Amino acid sequence: MDAATHRMTVTDHGRTVMTFTAGFGKPGFRTPSGTFRVLGKDTVITMTSCSAHITCNPRNPNYYVLTVHWAVRLTSSGVFVHAAPWDHAIGRADTSHGCIHLSTTDAHRFYDFSRTGDTVIVKNTGGFAGGPSGP
Repeated sequence: MDAATHRMTVTDHGRTVMTFTAGFGKPGFRTPSGTFRVLGKDTVITMTSCSAHITCNPRNPNYYVLTVHWAVRLTSSGVFVHAAPWDHAIGRADTSHGCIHLSTTDAHRFYDFSRTGDTVIVKNTGGFAGGPSGP
């Protein structure tokens, strides 16, 4: 995944099998760059800014409670690749709280293809491991 180009390229034994447009973390919530392993997958998960240690205050503009589909977990702190049908800037701008946004169709395809333990490389995000993260 390359935040500089807003592209996610999925390979299988060195052969490109899928390419998607993607969205990454906005300023203050940059998606971490690095090499990750798929830790798990959820067809549906509720994500909250409180559980992501961002804010528990509903008046805060970074507050959220979202039902998210096709979520592939990359970190124990809450970085996922997931469907983000509300994000109309996928491929053009970074709007998330650290997660990697895909269209619902692309997220479903990636969810079905990925397996626990798969390697995921994220680059050019400007983020570092350990920062706040969420949808």
